[in-house]
Amino acid sequence: MKDIPMNTSKEDLNVLKKKFDDGLIESLWSENGELMYIIKDGLDLNKYALLAKQVLESEGAIAHDFTGKVTNKSKSEFARFEYRSGWFLDGLAEGEIE
Repeated sequence: MKDIPMNTSKEDLNVLKKKFDDGLIESLWSENGELMYIIKDGLDLNKYALLAKQVLESEGAIAHDFTGKVTNKSKSEFARFEYRSGWFLDGLAEGEIE
């Protein structure tokens, strides 16, 4: 799976967000803090996981790293993605920044 370049223009990101939103049914946070997107059956879960990652990372609104999940409406399959916030304080708690 190929990552979408981080130097993607704002216009291209809007196109990606629209494509993601077109397949999205619902987004929710689980009790343990995992973000899950539910998309229409028949769509490529891996592709939507990559789109979710790219859209979230481009917006940068969430300050912590986490693992998210994309599942189909029937919840018979899923794909995970790793969100990396890129916030400069990331890693402070793990002692990576002194």
